[in-house]
Amino acid sequence: MAWETEEAPKPGITRRQWVRTGLMAAAFAAGAAATGTGVLVLREFLPPPRPAPGTITESLLYTAFPTSQWWNDKANTPVKVTDFDLWAGATAVWRGLFDDSGTLVAGTGYPVLVLRVPRVDTYYALPDPLPWMLGEGFALAYDDPARDIRIVAGFDRCTHLCCFPGWHVVSNPPPSRDYAVPPPTYDVYHEDPIYCICHGSQYDPLLQVVNVNPHVTPAINYIGCMRVHGPAPRALPIICVKEQGGALVGGMADPRWYIYC
Repeated sequence: MAWETEEAPKPGITRRQWVRTGLMAAAFAAGAAATGTGVLVLREFLPPPRPAPGTITESLLYTAFPTSQWWNDKANTPVKVTDFDLWAGATAVWRGLFDDSGTLVAGTGYPVLVLRVPRVDTYYALPDPLPWMLGEGFALAYDDPARDIRIVAGFDRCTHLCCFPGWHVVSNPPPSRDYAVPPPTYDVYHEDPIYCICHGSQYDPLLQVVNVNPHVTPAINYIGCMRVHGPAPRALPIICVKEQGGALVGGMADPRWYIYC
């Protein structure tokens, strides 16, 4: 793994630090959304806010993590498919709003976990992409047989209570092993699945499945990384991707996949 050697233990943060980070992120998101009874009252006296100037890009761009990580110095730059060692992962944003200085506007875009997994179809379950109308060139995962690269992008909001899952950045407490479904990521490769430290949910990036999002009307099917440990009730939605100039670009299969927070 890119950040782990025998001499240097992999960095991690405690549950308290992770929850605090999540609360800060939620506060930014809430501020950006500007909803609530108090705001509705203020709108009777104040003019509506102007749309923030800036640029929205379909490219996946790295976001800095609160602790030292290999991708932090790449923040606000495109996620390239050749950046990742096997089992390496990073945080990114898709469709984020960047101001004129190139800084991400807090609370905008879709938070994303980008992971490189093995190209071994024995354990990788991938639904048929044809019924999903993904758009030209987009796929449920980036796959390059010539360079032996397979990359999965997941929506970084837990389907339990919308906390922020992590990939190999949290070690205190360690994830539980009483899995609801045997995860090949751990059972075969001895790597921890995607882990939401807040309440213990886990998702396997090697197992993409069709689940139902009941938070929209009518409820719809979506594709996600299989939930292998609760309390999350369903899979973690994926972000469809394709390569463009060596970088990953996100594609919108259906925005309702991500409406549950």
